[in-house]
Amino acid sequence: MKWLSFASIILLYVAVHCYIFYRIWTLLPNNLFVKIPYCIVFVLLFILLFIGMSPISDRLMSVKLVSVIQNISTTWLFTLLYVTPVLLFIDILRLLNRFLHFFPHCIISNPHKTGLIVLLIIIVSLIVVFSFGYVKFNHPVIVNIHLKTSKHIANPPKIVVASDLHAGYTIGKKRTQEFVSLINAQKPDIVLLCGDIFDRSTRSIEKNNITDILKQINAPLGVYAVIGNHEYYGNLQRAIELLREANITLLQDSVAQVDDFYIIGRDDRSNPKRKKLQSLVANLDSNKLQILLDHQPINLAEAEAAKIDFQFSGHTHDGQIFPANLIIRSMYEQPHGYLRKGGTQYFVTSGLGLWGAPYRIGTQSELIVVTL
Repeated sequence: MKWLSFASIILLYVAVHCYIFYRIWTLLPNNLFVKIPYCIVFVLLFILLFIGMSPISDRLMSVKLVSVIQNISTTWLFTLLYVTPVLLFIDILRLLNRFLHFFPHCIISNPHKTGLIVLLIIIVSLIVVFSFGYVKFNHPVIVNIHLKTSKHIANPPKIVVASDLHAGYTIGKKRTQEFVSLINAQKPDIVLLCGDIFDRSTRSIEKNNITDILKQINAPLGVYAVIGNHEYYGNLQRAIELLREANITLLQDSVAQVDDFYIIGRDDRSNPKRKKLQSLVANLDSNKLQILLDHQPINLAEAEAAKIDFQFSGHTHDGQIFPANLIIRSMYEQPHGYLRKGGTQYFVTSGLGLWGAPYRIGTQSELIVVTL
């Protein structure tokens, strides 16, 4: 089934490229000095995504080169997401015009010029949208939330929750340092990381000395984290070692007691053999506050049944870019933000980092500051 889904995605990827290639080709002048470079650039854009994600490039290319390739290829992928429906809509209008004849004469009389103008408008619009998305990503939002509990806590800690840093090729040394500085600026007592701390490749983490930067997180009660699906995409064991080298306490189907409350960390659901939540809390003192970290906000009723007080998750990125955020909202019970079910309170964060090129369109990068 997975292979069938993968094959369908590849087929769609090829079909979209063929369609876009043809539509732009028809607008180009009949000149080999224009069409040959166009073919070369288009084929290169088509294969760059495969090159950037390939384990071979991860081993053979420099970290900087792979980073550039991934940024270009994913920017192109996002471009297709916007350009394809626009061109399809235009072609539908062209088809309808054959029967209804509603296009003005200036469009009909010079379709080639009209096509070039439309293409120019699309390009300028994309530049504006991506520029806005880049600025949006580089200005993460501090989200302050106040959570109430009837359970006694002698010294309620200031909790900072971050997720989906995706440190790696896109989120390199500079941005990771900015994330750590932002976390420290909140003066947290304890920091909770909800998975996908690393994007995929541990090679980029080691080359950029990311662990040394993560060591700079200052929280008197410690830094606690769980594994996400992206740690599973790469070298999981090495990722675990690097997290520990960064002085981060990894909770992988385990529990830590901090002062008079518990932090429960689940392994990511990428592991089909991860422990049931009920088994993790079975021997805990139910009078103490229980905070659950679970990377993916799946089956939220499980935390409610286990009488968890607070659950923090990430993973969804809130879709990252429009209109993916609309799709995400149909996939998850709570794709982003606060939810209460019975006695359990949930918060799903859109994350600090992201996957692919650094754009936030219709969503935000955020850091959660929790006051109890």
